[in-house]
Amino acid sequence: MGSLAWAELGNGRLTGVQPVRLLANMAWLQIREIVDVVRFDWLRSNVHSIELQTLAPPHSALVDDCLALAVATHEPALLAHSWRTYYFARLLAEQEDIAHDASLLFAAAILHDLGLTDGHAPPLAQCCFAASGAQRVCCHLHEHGHDQAIIEQVGEAISLHLNAWVSRRRHGAVAHLLARGAVCDLFGFSRRRLASADVAALLRKYPRHGVMQALQFETAQHLPGSRADWMVRLGGRKAPRDPFQQWEGVDGQ
Repeated sequence: MGSLAWAELGNGRLTGVQPVRLLANMAWLQIREIVDVVRFDWLRSNVHSIELQTLAPPHSALVDDCLALAVATHEPALLAHSWRTYYFARLLAEQEDIAHDASLLFAAAILHDLGLTDGHAPPLAQCCFAASGAQRVCCHLHEHGHDQAIIEQVGEAISLHLNAWVSRRRHGAVAHLLARGAVCDLFGFSRRRLASADVAALLRKYPRHGVMQALQFETAQHLPGSRADWMVRLGGRKAPRDPFQQWEGVDGQ
């Protein structure tokens, strides 16, 4: 479920037991969050601070090509969300000692919502935006001469990220971290695993203003039966509460 090959079979519609799998993934995130409350709020487990500047994306052709496409297609609020997704993923990787390729992670993170940008085709109602965005990214990287192995890793990570939870063992560190970075920014999952100063610094650097509007939480007409459609309906077609609203020194969305 969630791979590019899977999406090609039905444009990204969930079938059979797949809605149950999506619900199970979302439940798993909630369980992990309860554990984090006990571990970090009650038991006060320590986390170490990390300088954001040490996590900046490496200088590479892959990073440059993906950033150029993102800047050309994303409105500011959506681009800021993509940057936060990258940094949340990197911060979690550092805290949990998850080895990964930073260039690949940046490429996937900065373009993971390309399917939501203005003028993107096909429209949301016809195809899962994560899958169609991943396909477009793959074409872009192919046109710029990147290796097929790199293209596949980036494309798969983008297509998979709407699974809510992506197994590192099955799909690799990049796909796993991309999904975690995205749900951290949108819903706050795993935020307790990060140093408060690091989160505050990130939200000052890339503010959350307008993120829910940019992601079209309450306005998008997603492909019926797709992962995004299921998530929106489960949330009552309402944008989620800002998980960082009470963060010291940080403005809300």
